Amino acid sequence: MAARCAAVLFTAVAFLPAAPPPALPFVDWKACPFEGCTYGRWTALGHVDVYDRWTAHRKRIAALSNGDTVTAITGLVVTFRPGIIRMDRDLPEQGLKRGDRLLTYSYRGEGFSAVWFHGRYEPEFDISFAKWPDGFGCGGDHCAATYIAPGKKVWWAEIELESGRKGWVNMSVPKFDGINTLCSLPPKLTR
Repeated sequence: MAARCAAVLFTAVAFLPAAPPPALPFVDWKACPFEGCTYGRWTALGHVDVYDRWTAHRKRIAALSNGDTVTAITGLVVTFRPGIIRMDRDLPEQGLKRGDRLLTYSYRGEGFSAVWFHGRYEPEFDISFAKWPDGFGCGGDHCAATYIAPGKKVWWAEIELESGRKGWVNMSVPKFDGINTLCSLPPKLTR
């Protein structure tokens, strides 16, 4: 009986219709997009504009200076254009073949990213097999794919100012110490 139920379930899943890629812009709530990323006490390392919202038509409500501290509450990553990974060879253990393309959304850290391929969205998928066009990324026989487009993504963090007022900061060029538990300087978020 259990074998028959498993066969019926497998058959039902195998014939689910393919879903289109997530609609753009795609908002990944509560994202912290790199290994070591953390919310908590941050210190500004220079001028940082603070906005009333992360969406369009935002207004600047404050400006931080070098040494100002804030409490980072949460964040999100907005994908305007997903990155594209092209498979250079088959990767059967992942169900991928040469020529397949994966769309990348928020990076999670440690080689994992939110991706869409073969008609399904995977919120955490190991893409450590992909290298950048310049060869950076994976190494040796592990490499099976190449990024052919980085996409366009923006990380926004919600913060609380010392006054208690909340606002949003664009983290495209991080200007804070305390955002990375692995080091005391912020990472360069260009990918």
